[in-house]
Amino acid sequence: MGSTVGVKKEEKLVKIILSIIGCLFLIMLFCMLVMVGIVTVVNRPRGDREEVLSGKGANPKKALIIYQPALTNVTRQAAKQLADGLNAGGYEVTLNHPGNHLTVDLSGYDLVVFGSPTYAGQLTKALTQYMARGCPQLAKEGAEGPRVVLFATGGVDERQEFDRLAELLSGVKVVREVKFLTGDKEYAAKAYALGAELAQE
Repeated sequence: MGSTVGVKKEEKLVKIILSIIGCLFLIMLFCMLVMVGIVTVVNRPRGDREEVLSGKGANPKKALIIYQPALTNVTRQAAKQLADGLNAGGYEVTLNHPGNHLTVDLSGYDLVVFGSPTYAGQLTKALTQYMARGCPQLAKEGAEGPRVVLFATGGVDERQEFDRLAELLSGVKVVREVKFLTGDKEYAAKAYALGAELAQE
């Protein structure tokens, strides 16, 4: 009798453990599907959204900021604050989203900034695909070409997304790689300060 009760308790315990494992598997599957959905939405091209901030003087230096927005406002705000900092330093700044609507001829700019949110340690495909088209030309220009700045936004202070761009950026004059953390309340002020600092270089 005692052994029968013991077997039933073990069977019940096994069923509970299997139920917990099944629930955890379903939760992980759901999280993976949500992440795939988020990445799909963020990677979608946003089209031509050009915005130009006029520079100071008769012949101002020119900067181009190409950024892919995130689901939150962080990447857009970082790009805009960076643009405001450059503009305050006298630059004419053009902001736009990456895509086929943009030319890959970046020779008319003194500074080119590429920005993207980071998901699973990756920059968005919309941006990296544009960079794959434009960076070989920048590499050909070498020292004569524009300075290049890379920025990413994300929740983790890791920079492996920049390392993954090494092949694309071979021969390109990258002067800064910056990560703005979504949890940092000062990210907008830091982006503005970066723009102001780049304008003085």
